[in-house]
Amino acid sequence: MLIPSDEIPQADILADVIKTVITVSQGGTTYQAIAATINKVERQGRYYRKAAEIVGFITTPTKNRSVLTALGNTFIQTGPNLNNPLLLQCVLSARIFQRLIPFLELNSNHGVTKDQIVDFITSVAHLAANSMAPRRFSSVVSWLVDLHILERRADRFFLATLTINQAVNILSFENIDEPIMPRSTDLQEYRTVGLRVSQAQETIVTYRNLAATERADNAHRRLVNLVASRIRNVGALPRYNQIIDLATRYRDMDFIFEMKSITDANSKTQVRSALSQLYEYRYLQNLPNSNLVLVVENRLPAATEWMIEYLETDRNVSVIWDGDNELHATQRGASILNFLGL
Repeated sequence: MLIPSDEIPQADILADVIKTVITVSQGGTTYQAIAATINKVERQGRYYRKAAEIVGFITTPTKNRSVLTALGNTFIQTGPNLNNPLLLQCVLSARIFQRLIPFLELNSNHGVTKDQIVDFITSVAHLAANSMAPRRFSSVVSWLVDLHILERRADRFFLATLTINQAVNILSFENIDEPIMPRSTDLQEYRTVGLRVSQAQETIVTYRNLAATERADNAHRRLVNLVASRIRNVGALPRYNQIIDLATRYRDMDFIFEMKSITDANSKTQVRSALSQLYEYRYLQNLPNSNLVLVVENRLPAATEWMIEYLETDRNVSVIWDGDNELHATQRGASILNFLGL
């Protein structure tokens, strides 16, 4: 559960990480060449090379010879600068930031101090010495400030969700065995989710394959994007992982969404599939108090319309549906999900 220290950047200047990627793209493949380009000692050249690896832009398959990854090539081709949305997306995909964003989100009202961030890094990372955490704090915070994800007010730091939402439609959580919306910074929560996911591997594979198939469908993507845009409109962060279509935390309440394409012929099967998925997702993520939501293309057909009341009153699952790019719900559903503009 602890993040290896080599997955946490030790390179304060994000602009020089970009220069590192540019250097490699131009044939400067050694850490010595990188150090010379960014005007730093050779040891720093290794640190900045590692930082570019952490964000996924370069790799070093053989000793002291780095090459661009596919992402790195895209970054170079689309403009290697701080304003490129791909940079923010790749930074937020790094494991330390996947842990840090929920931590900042949990403390969004009052912000966090430097000491709290240092303590957090110490608690989630495998560091050889406690003295390493303040040094890693410098790099981690510097990157987030440069990307305008972190705002400093007096002695406290606040998460700038607006910046994330402007650059990233839906925040991807890469590791399926980690909480997508942790309720605390306690590693026990991560252990619980990791254990549950490891015990459900056969089911996870089935759901992962199902999600891949459904997400290739235009109607499914449209539903996800429609709900995600409503979430962004209220300043919350929409997110997903390999099996969960969409989730968010709004005013300290958690919501897990499952999107389904519905026809007259498959409505009952799709509803039952969604119901089992939502309950299992909630269990796997250790979020027993989360609100479960089924999102469908259209209101259920007459033959299965009774299932809306069944889902909402018996199973405590809200149902919403699209209608010409407008979301609709029952009175109960609208009261729970009013932040979606129902």
